[in-house]
Amino acid sequence: MSRDRQMIGDCPKCGGNDLACAYNHFESNELTIDSWEHKCPDCGFRETTAFRSDEEDAKPEDVDPHICPYCARSRS
Repeated sequence: MSRDRQMIGDCPKCGGNDLACAYNHFESNELTIDSWEHKCPDCGFRETTAFRSDEEDAKPEDVDPHICPYCARSRS
């Protein structure tokens, strides 16, 4: 599993400036998972989204699992 974490700015909940955006990528056989998380260490604010290749409800074609759905940064 590869992981990429970057500090991106202010928390929308508490205003602290340590909000982190984390990207995780996992591959095994035919399964691929791309996940994104925004998390604040000060207040515990957290939001996550994951895209799985085996989901029955396919993601819309205009959604790129390599771009954060919260801040639009691309994976490194």
